[in-house]
Amino acid sequence: MTLKNSLLIAFAAITLTSISAGAYIVPGGPRPAEPAPYPDDGGFQPGNPFPGQDDFGNGGIGGIGNGGFQNGRQEQKIIYLNRRVSNETLALRQLAGIGENYRGYTIQSVIVDVRRSGPQAEVSLLADGREEDTAYSPQGAVQLVPRYRAVIGEDVRSLQLSVRGNAEIASITINLLDNDRVERPGRPGRGIDVPLYVSRRMYGNDRLDLTQYIDMYRYRGYRIQEIVIEATPVYNTALIDLVINGFNQGQTLQVDRYNSRQTVRPQNAVLGQGADSIVLYTRGDLDVRQVTLRLSR
Repeated sequence: MTLKNSLLIAFAAITLTSISAGAYIVPGGPRPAEPAPYPDDGGFQPGNPFPGQDDFGNGGIGGIGNGGFQNGRQEQKIIYLNRRVSNETLALRQLAGIGENYRGYTIQSVIVDVRRSGPQAEVSLLADGREEDTAYSPQGAVQLVPRYRAVIGEDVRSLQLSVRGNAEIASITINLLDNDRVERPGRPGRGIDVPLYVSRRMYGNDRLDLTQYIDMYRYRGYRIQEIVIEATPVYNTALIDLVINGFNQGQTLQVDRYNSRQTVRPQNAVLGQGADSIVLYTRGDLDVRQVTLRLSR
């Protein structure tokens, strides 16, 4: 190969290398276009946490505890324990100073800051002795959330933390919501839901008195906004009439596999003040799983 040919081949190789490099590194050149955000999503992209959330999806816009929108005043009560707890039950209301002046507040969550715990340790939140939530072998900040509605003085009277095994606890934080401030000016309140765990099968022309499932003393004076009935027919269809103090409330409800959830809105029905008898009259075989009362002051 002549010297001239060798020089030509070398020059061609250098030119190709320069062109290839220029395809990837261009100082000052345009950058690849980034994908546009989804329309009307506020910049949210799939796979990213929502605004206000951490990388694990906790939190949320306006959320507290379980992520719902709330307008009431929030308050925290912190118990600085800084000691080892072994097979002990702590009276949280007494330790936090949550007296009768907190009646009507909702217990949203209890955060237990655990420095260390034994391998068999269990930390449980108790409301009136009922286990609401449990953490096993807890470490760090552990959140315990009531399973059911937890309004102080109405649903909950005693609040306890049960520790089985050994755990060194730094502090306990109780997150509260003032329900008296939940309602927005000019708008009706959200009401409170009172579930009645009926779970009963009705046969033919049957009768179910709901007042036996209601704590009439606790909810006396509350107005019934809605009654939600969850039921399924044994066969094709069944009928339900809701009667309060002998007066039919609305039209006869037809329950089938497509309409298993029915809502009735009574007129001027106040528990203990005119609404002393709440009865379901059924026709046909059906299973009444649950009835929920939505109440307001």
